[in-house]
Amino acid sequence: MIEHWIPLVAIVVSVGGTFTVVIFALYYNYLKRQSQSREILAAIEKGIEVPFPPPRKYNRRNQGIFWIAIGLALIIALGVSTGEAQVAVWGLIPLAAGVAAFLISKGEKSDDS
Repeated sequence: MIEHWIPLVAIVVSVGGTFTVVIFALYYNYLKRQSQSREILAAIEKGIEVPFPPPRKYNRRNQGIFWIAIGLALIIALGVSTGEAQVAVWGLIPLAAGVAAFLISKGEKSDDS
């Protein structure tokens, strides 16, 4: 009887755990922004000039590394689980996107120099 519950519990725990982590991350981000807003309003009320942080620069190199890792993980996971190269080929799509983003990042001029 308990053998029937194991897959259901595994699915509920994995989906519920993921959902919980996402909710906590969003709530933490909300609290952080709310705190920053309070600090900015307090500084404006005191007459202090508030230096706004510059917008974050888009980092194509990290995005490339991320997609390369996802592509390699898909190739390995699909290749091992199915044993067929035809299925593992689907990992080449994120791998190619990652390589392209990484190569584009090498061609871009950096602001550091």
